[in-house]
Amino acid sequence: MAQPGECRLLMNLALQPDHWRRHDRGFWAQTLAAAVDEAAPHMMRVDSYELRDMMVVVRARSNQAPKTMQKLLRDDESFIRLRARLFDLGARADIEIEGYA
Repeated sequence: MAQPGECRLLMNLALQPDHWRRHDRGFWAQTLAAAVDEAAPHMMRVDSYELRDMMVVVRARSNQAPKTMQKLLRDDESFIRLRARLFDLGARADIEIEGYA
């Protein structure tokens, strides 16, 4: 459970089949999780990741409140670069804040 003033993020990274058939999926799942972890270490850290059929699910914790994090995901340069990096690695990111409507 997230503490007051922090939130948890759930990232569903849909893998592009034409890109991922060429690579070892376990290695690339680890690479995607590392890209998320390194994107904004002062704001967000990866707790875990799970490789599914054509998706990597990354769970992360942020030291920002949910409302602040929602704005950062939309406007902060670190997260804009993260989405571009994930796309370059062959994943389409769907990021949601757990428990935030």
